[in-house]
Amino acid sequence: MSKNTCRIIGLLAMLVSVFFLIGGLYLGDAGLGAFAAPACLAAGLVLLAVGIVFYRVLKSD
Repeated sequence: MSKNTCRIIGLLAMLVSVFFLIGGLYLGDAGLGAFAAPACLAAGLVLLAVGIVFYRVLKSD
């Protein structure tokens, strides 16, 4: 993958992770079950880590 493709994937992953993190923090007990908020938080953190790896670490020449 080229450098720009890795950066775009990283930015998109970080963008989606923000929505998951906000959803996980503010869902609380909205009637979705006890697993919804922690699952959103976990998905947000994983996507944030993947986004950082794609944006910063993977730098193809």
